[in-house]
Amino acid sequence: MTAEPPGRLRWRCRRGMRELDLLLERWFELHFEAAGAARQRAFRWLLDEPDPQIVGWLFGRIRPDDPELAALVDDIVRVRH
Repeated sequence: MTAEPPGRLRWRCRRGMRELDLLLERWFELHFEAAGAARQRAFRWLLDEPDPQIVGWLFGRIRPDDPELAALVDDIVRVRH
């Protein structure tokens, strides 16, 4: 599996919901490059999920079952505050 170029990942952060776009893009810009391989993989996995699922996670309606994904969601939410 080849890594997506940063521009492609940045584009995938654009979901069409302004607040969601801002959260994903901000985390990507501030943290993705320095994140470890597992966290980068979790971010790509998150971007593969449907928007309602991502919104539920990031706005606290539901919690991811996967611990790595849950930790990433916590990081992204912290960027918002």
